[in-house]
Amino acid sequence: MGDGSALARCFSTAWRAARPEAPADSLDLGPAELEALLASLLAAARAAWAGVHLEPDVFIPYLAARIGADVPLHRALTSSTCVDLYLACACARGDAAALTLFDKALLRDVTAALSRIDLGSTTLEDLRDRIRHRILVGEGDALPRIAEYTGRGDLRGWLRVVAVREALGLLRRQKREERVHHELELAELDPSSGDPELALIERRHHEAFQGAFREALAALSPRDRNLLRQHYRQGLGIDELGALHDVHRATAARWLAQARDRLASGTRQRMRERLRVEGGEVDDILRLLQSRLEITLRSQA
Repeated sequence: MGDGSALARCFSTAWRAARPEAPADSLDLGPAELEALLASLLAAARAAWAGVHLEPDVFIPYLAARIGADVPLHRALTSSTCVDLYLACACARGDAAALTLFDKALLRDVTAALSRIDLGSTTLEDLRDRIRHRILVGEGDALPRIAEYTGRGDLRGWLRVVAVREALGLLRRQKREERVHHELELAELDPSSGDPELALIERRHHEAFQGAFREALAALSPRDRNLLRQHYRQGLGIDELGALHDVHRATAARWLAQARDRLASGTRQRMRERLRVEGGEVDDILRLLQSRLEITLRSQA
């Protein structure tokens, strides 16, 4: 790219290719101004990530495809996050110097984010290495996650969010066998097994209980339903819920307890309305069906 407008032409071509439906005048900078901004950006990126060298005809199209069309182009190209896109592009291509810089400058942010999660039997180092692989290498034919970074927000913050989400997904899959085993244990504790009286109560009130439970669950706030689903169906612990919702574990524990109490209270009220019995009798029925409530939470929340 030796002539005085090569960067601008390269950017314009890639910009329009990525946005075929955009108006012809959507590129709101003239060639000379665009050329100067791109040259300045390249210089800043190479200075920030010393030792990482991308040819303009590699980085410029990558940049053009990722910049949001809803942001004024001058503002986007002068944002510090475009400098981060340079490193992201190099990492996505497997550039050795970029990967080394990532490990030195950014991997500690991933480690810090993961340290907030209850890892169970998994070591922090093992989980960090698995997340690093997903971010920088990918799985199978999938692109590495780093290729999804678009420069909206700084790279460090994006990495922390991605690391936590990837970690929760990995840990969730790892816990599935444990959760299935636990659910089998709950089924063995089902009050309808081995006790004819409780079996009769369960059969008699099953339909009323299921209907009351579904109505009470639907009446909860979205946050309460999400917390119950994430805890009971996805197997997330208090530490994981805190990390996912970006709150202290004590706050996550309080929110979960409140959601559980509201669901139990709503189920109780609706059972009372359906069965037309006094509150104390409903409480007795719900106590007898306590493990059924737990199983229903895991299957329907």
